[in-house]
Order: sequence, then C-alpha cells, then structure tokens
Amino acid sequence: MGGSGSGGKNRKPTAQKKAEGNRGRRELNIREPKALPGEPPIPKFLNPAARKLWPDICAMLNQNGVLFKTDALAIASLCSSLVLFTKADAAIAKFGALCATLDEVTGVAVLRTNPAVRVRSDALRHLRASWQAFGLDPASRSGVEVPGEKEASALDSILRAKSANDDIVN
Repeated sequence: MGGSGSGGKNRKPTAQKKAEGNRGRRELNIREPKALPGEPPIPKFLNPAARKLWPDICAMLNQNGVLFKTDALAIASLCSSLVLFTKADAAIAKFGALCATLDEVTGVAVLRTNPAVRVRSDALRHLRASWQAFGLDPASRSGVEVPGEKEASALDSILRAKSANDDIVN
C-alpha cells in the first residue's frame, strides 16, 4: 500500500507523480489539497536553540522553492534534529566515542560506547528523513518539482522550432 510505517514505499504527492510520468498508471488524486507557499509561524513548543535555526532553514527552503505554510511541524522537526545532532556531536568531541566506566561488580574499568553516539546516530537518521522530505539531499532533489516555469530541454527547443516551421509551410 505505501505510507509511513507500512513497510512499503512512502506515497508521493500527485504533482510528483505527474512530473515522473505516473509510472504505476494508477488513478491520480485530482482533489489533493494544495499547499500555500510562504513561511509558517514558528511553533511555540520549539526550544530557543531550534528557534535560532528557524530563519536560516526557512530561507534555505524558500530558495529551493519548497517552503509552505503547512510545513511548520516538519520544519520544527528538522530544526530540533539539527540541534540534537550538534549537541551530541559536541559531546562526542569533548568526551570521545568511548567512555571508561567502573564495573560495580568486578571493580575493573570497562570501555563502553558513549550514549551521545547513539543520540547522534538517531538525530542523523531523523535529519536524513527531513532532508528527503524537503528534497535537500542529492538523491531526493531530482524527485522534487518546484512550482513555476520548467526549463526547456534541447529536445523541446528542436520540437518547437520544427512545429513553427511546419506552421509556416502549411
């Protein structure tokens, strides 16, 4: 079926299916709600560090043409994950990837993975999901269609020129 958590591929927006040629030949949802372009309001629950990132993230999304008023929670998630990633990365830089702890039973020092390593890994996984959702990584960028004029390919130019010549001849 698809969708998050179903084990299948996540569903694609109708505009993306049209841009890719609707390879599955399934009926398209012509009644899909349209997102309004623009910066959403900053959610009140966002912590101060993530609030500082908000304008930069929104500016980057706006430049890429993927900033919509309905994406406040997704942008908040991206900002929070980035803050968590940087804090965990700083903890790893300060304390190292491994920590020596004293085993209470034997009294021997044991090397264990710094908990910040797992936090950093989880935050990076969440960041990657956010990047893919907004088309910010190289692999997903090709699948995102930005509203506006499409660039004409060389083939389109040739076909238009041939069509114009045919109109003149006829």
